[in-house]
Amino acid sequence: MRFAMIGLKDDKPYLALVAERTVEPYQPSGYRLVVDVNSWKYGIAWGLIRNGKLITWRTEKPDTFLINTLYHQAVDRERRAGKLRRLGYGGTTVVNRVRKQAFTRRSRIYRITRDKAYFLASKLVRKALRYGALLVIDDMIEESRRELLEEGLPRDVIKLLMSNLKRFVHQLETLAQWYGVPYEFKRLPSKVCPVCQHELTQEEGRIMICENCGFKAPRDLVPIHWALREHNYEFEQF
Repeated sequence: MRFAMIGLKDDKPYLALVAERTVEPYQPSGYRLVVDVNSWKYGIAWGLIRNGKLITWRTEKPDTFLINTLYHQAVDRERRAGKLRRLGYGGTTVVNRVRKQAFTRRSRIYRITRDKAYFLASKLVRKALRYGALLVIDDMIEESRRELLEEGLPRDVIKLLMSNLKRFVHQLETLAQWYGVPYEFKRLPSKVCPVCQHELTQEEGRIMICENCGFKAPRDLVPIHWALREHNYEFEQF
């Protein structure tokens, strides 16, 4: 633990308390905790693997219905405030109240995604500690952004979702370092077959199908299958 001067205020230095420690990562057991980073719209998929077998798998995300509702409520109030200003009511109590309502809803969207990012990062690191697992992170943030753009979501919504997605990845890495959880970033495709490596076709419900070998799985589970494939390959090589 140490003090560090981080700036000046009223020509006087002010200090911040910075906590730091050195932790040696533990030796991974036979477990791997694989985290597939998607946009918040589809959730963060994670799978616990033990000796080449999938023990459990789950997708977690914030309440996207609530986020969407709050966003449209905020936009509606912003438009209403704009219309009132154009009619000459700018600066009145009514306009200020409507603008505050819009700001409150946008702030709540931010808090929902931020809190979910911190909660989920903490949960996954605790799970890795519990099983002595190697944490494998598939950080495909740019691919997630392109997917959201293709769906035609408003750019300010995309910006908000992606900002807190990056916050999640940063928090996950920070906590892993703090608690000595060994981790690695690894590319785990969601559009390539983990069996025969042919391109997958996406059907309704984000189900991926390989027309070459018949492989079929939810899109968010495909990266987990790649992790299983690589684990078994490493075992065979060993």
